[in-house]
Amino acid sequence: MKINAKDVASGLMLAGIAIAGLWLNQDHTLGTARRMGPGYMPMLTFWLLLGLGGIIFLLGLFNGPEKLERWAMRELVLVLTALTVFGLILEWAGLFLTLAVTICISTLADNTHRWKGVVGLIIFLLALCWWVFIRELDIRIEIWPAFWRR
Repeated sequence: MKINAKDVASGLMLAGIAIAGLWLNQDHTLGTARRMGPGYMPMLTFWLLLGLGGIIFLLGLFNGPEKLERWAMRELVLVLTALTVFGLILEWAGLFLTLAVTICISTLADNTHRWKGVVGLIIFLLALCWWVFIRELDIRIEIWPAFWRR
């Protein structure tokens, strides 16, 4: 049996996250498919993640030898920092500025990005997020920073 250590570790990590999420989601009411409660969508997402982790794990058992490489700590820290900043400044900075800051921080993780591409990505994602969350789903979230809303 040729084991792919990367896929086995990735599958176990995804399955572990899914199991932890399912356990933490037990307190939320699920509701039904017609009237979903606050725990319904996270439950579906975690079950899908568990299935994906299982598939990746099983494929890793037969996919050939490949060693685990060293983790890219700089990239990992930058992406986690971007997500943390998103959560911390969303209410104060509004959706648009928060998305722009998050994208800028996360693009620092890859040296191949050019500033024109990053600006284009920011503009596209701002328009997409406005259309999906504000226009279509009618989610009540401020899009402009607090200091511009006077």
